[in-house]
Amino acid sequence: MNTTITAIATASGRGAIAVIRVSGPKSLGAYKLLTNSTATPTPNQIKPAWIYEGKQKIDHAMMVYFKAPNSFTGEDVVEIHCHGSKVVQRNILDVLFAEGIEAAKPGEFSERAYYNGKIDVAQAEAIMELVSAENTQLARLATRQLAGEFSKQIKDILREVTKLGATLAADLDFSEEDLPLLDSTMIAEALASIITKINIIKAGSEILPKLREGINVVLIGLPNAGKSTLLNTLLGFDRSIVSDQAGTTRDTINETAELGGINYQFIDTAGLNSKPGAVEKIGIEKSIENIKSADIILLLIEPGQESKTKAFIESKNLIEYIDSPKTIKVFTKSDISNNKSKGIQISALKKSGIKELTDKIISLSLDQAQTSLQILTERQLNIINRVEQALTKLEDEAQNLSFDIISAELELVAKDLNELTGEHANQQIIDSIFRNFCIGK
Repeated sequence: MNTTITAIATASGRGAIAVIRVSGPKSLGAYKLLTNSTATPTPNQIKPAWIYEGKQKIDHAMMVYFKAPNSFTGEDVVEIHCHGSKVVQRNILDVLFAEGIEAAKPGEFSERAYYNGKIDVAQAEAIMELVSAENTQLARLATRQLAGEFSKQIKDILREVTKLGATLAADLDFSEEDLPLLDSTMIAEALASIITKINIIKAGSEILPKLREGINVVLIGLPNAGKSTLLNTLLGFDRSIVSDQAGTTRDTINETAELGGINYQFIDTAGLNSKPGAVEKIGIEKSIENIKSADIILLLIEPGQESKTKAFIESKNLIEYIDSPKTIKVFTKSDISNNKSKGIQISALKKSGIKELTDKIISLSLDQAQTSLQILTERQLNIINRVEQALTKLEDEAQNLSFDIISAELELVAKDLNELTGEHANQQIIDSIFRNFCIGK
C-alpha cells in the first residue's frame, strides 16, 4: 500500500495522554517533520521530543518509530504519545494531513497488518473482541486467539483434510493399476478423526452468548428470606431495599456483577408468598417465569421456613427446576440459626459463607469457559458448524460415494477452513470484518 494513514488510537474524551498512530511510507518523514529533526530515530525506542507546527511548538510528547517490517502493520509506523487535549491532537493531525497523509478508515491499521502477513483474520477478530471485552474470560479468550492458538488448530485440521484429499487424488491416479491406497472404511476412520478435532474446538461454544450477555442467576425464596440483602452483598453496593417488613420487593431487580472473570445477571425476585396481594401476585408470576429461564437458581431458605418453602414450590409445580443441578440451596441468617440441611449456610449481614456461595456459582459455569472454549465469534461458529455437518455427512455416506465425489467435498471443507483464518477469504468477508473495528485500530 503506497498511502500513509493516521488516526487517534485512544478513546475520545478528555485524558492525560492520547496516542496518534501513523503507518505507511511517509511515517519516517512525519517523525522528522513533527520534531524538526533531520536525524533518523533509533527504531523501537520511545523518546521525549517537542512537536512542532512549522517553528511553533505545539506539545511536548513521547515519540517512537517502528521500522518495517517490524511493526504492527508491517509498514513503517510512528506513534505520538501526546497530551490528551483535543486541541493538541487536532493540531498534530493538521500537520500530518498537510503533508498528504490520509485519515485512516475504521480498522485500516489491522487490515494492513493482515495484508502484510502480520496477523490472520481470526487474530484480527481477536483484536476487535479484546478491545470490546466486558469481562475477564472474554478478554483471556481473545488473548489466546490473538496469540494464534485457534489458528494453529484450524491449520492442523486443514492439513489433515488436505492430506486425505491428496491421498484420494493419488488413489484415483493409480486406479488403473489396481493398487488402491484407501478403502471406504479407511476414509470413514480418517473423517472420524477430523470430526473429533472439530468437536474439540466446538466444545463449550454454547456458553459464548452467555459470556457476552451475562449468566442469569435468579434469587428466589419466601418473603423476608434475605434475597435483597444477599443481592446487595454480591453486588458490593445497596441496590435492593432491605427491610424487616416482608414483601418489599414487588418486581424483579436486575444488576450485573463479575465473578471469576464472568459477567452474571443477578435477578432479585418478589417473595414467593402463598397469599399475595394483587400487585405482589404479578411480581410472583414474574418470579416463576425467571425460575424457568434461569441459568442458575439461588433458593434462599431462612431458619424455620424449609417446609413452607418446599410446599410453595410443590404447589406451583416447580420441583423439576429446584431439584436440578443448576439450583443452589442457600440457608440464610446463619448468625441466628444454623440449618443442618444440605446446602450453603450464609449470613449476608455478617458476610459469612459468601465466598463459599460465589465459588459454587462460579463452579457451575466456569469450567467450559476456562478450559474448552476456543470459538470467539458467531462467524467462526457458523463456519465450524458448516464444516462439521459436511464431514459428518461424508462419514455417514463414505461407503456409497465415489472417491472423486469425496475429494470434491473435501475441497469445499478446505475452503471453509481457509475462510476461518482468511487465507482464501473473499474481499467482501475481509471488508465486513475490518469495517466493525474502531478508527485507529
